[in-house]
Amino acid sequence: MKISNQFTEREKGIVKLLLQGKSNKQIALLLNISQSTVEFHLKNVYIKLDVNSRTEAVLQLSEDNLTI
Repeated sequence: MKISNQFTEREKGIVKLLLQGKSNKQIALLLNISQSTVEFHLKNVYIKLDVNSRTEAVLQLSEDNLTI
């Protein structure tokens, strides 16, 4: 099972933008949601990936060559 199957559709959208190097503010503007909502979803992504930071999440997602 791919890790991406654990993500909600919103989390997948946020992860795609995260992997493009977008900031929380940019992600919020692109998805028309608040920055706190982005942070909420990112925290859930970190939990699902078992990481503690944005950098760790990007590294793990990149290493796993996930298709989201």
